Amino acid sequence: EVAQACWTRAHSAGGHRRSLGGPAGGAMPESVESPAAGGTGAAGTTSEEQVVAALAKQLGVDEAVVGRIFAAGVDHAERSAKRRRLSLLEAPPAAAAAAADSLAACAGGAAGAGAATSAAAAADAQNFRFSPTVTLEELRAELADFALEREWDQFHAPRNLALALVGEVGEMCECFQWKGEVPEGLPGWTDKERTHLSQELADVLLYLLRLSHKCRVDLPQVALNKLALNAAKYPAELVRGSSKKYNEYKEIARQVPAAAT
Repeated sequence: EVAQACWTRAHSAGGHRRSLGGPAGGAMPESVESPAAGGTGAAGTTSEEQVVAALAKQLGVDEAVVGRIFAAGVDHAERSAKRRRLSLLEAPPAAAAAAADSLAACAGGAAGAGAATSAAAAADAQNFRFSPTVTLEELRAELADFALEREWDQFHAPRNLALALVGEVGEMCECFQWKGEVPEGLPGWTDKERTHLSQELADVLLYLLRLSHKCRVDLPQVALNKLALNAAKYPAELVRGSSKKYNEYKEIARQVPAAAT
């Protein structure tokens, strides 16, 4: 929870250099509610130093620990923003315009992540959308950089990643353990439960992307190919409203022409 709060504030400062709000699920002290990032406050301290001090006091954690986590978050956010700006130069005009709009829309940044997660979970299924400009390739590149900076690439053999992925799937499933059937949108879940599930889902996705990278599998393309294959195995007019396996539909398809004759 400490890391989540610090990382959220740091991304707001590093990625967008805008006003800093409170951590997800909590409010920031009034003294640092909306300082201009990079500015100075009382006694010559910068707004980011004020945020670190306030977070340390609010969370009951040593200020040096909060400062290290905060600095790592700022560094990551700034590099991510730079990578996305560079990607605009290589993208087609329409895609670049959409990405620019997305970056501009991030004024709240990760500061609103907790509220956004809650709002998205409660939204109607037809209206829910993923962020349109965060691509799997961007995530793959960030993961590769993340591993190289820490000299973890040596541990990321396919088998190790596959086993780690299984472990993360287990942790994700624990979020649903003993809850019975959970309705769509997770009504009744607390913000803490939603955040926990979000983090576990993210771990599963990141390990899957890393495993795909190490196996040299173009995951977005093979996913589209698999959808096409599934469309052929499960024709909509034949399977609509049924959960049978595809080989059962083959028997039905053979019987229909026979009955017609």
